[in-house]
Amino acid sequence: MTTSQKEPCPVCETKKQLAAMEMTPELLEEMAEGEHYADGIDEEHYRLRLSICNSCKDLQQGMTCGHCGCFVQFRAKHSTAHCAMGKW
Repeated sequence: MTTSQKEPCPVCETKKQLAAMEMTPELLEEMAEGEHYADGIDEEHYRLRLSICNSCKDLQQGMTCGHCGCFVQFRAKHSTAHCAMGKW
């Protein structure tokens, strides 16, 4: 590979793939269930976190946090993650 040819950025490629998909909260939920989390949280706390996010006025399209831009279905799965607004 020459210096003028660069490998595609995996993060950018993933973002392009996600942008091309017709994302729904249900699809994100399904995707999040299939992920392996080294710092995963138990189902009860995950559901509690999601219910808090779902009641937030800044949740966009049932999927994206209006404060940090994350997909809440993924962020809520991590025991080390926290709400950008301190709600959980």
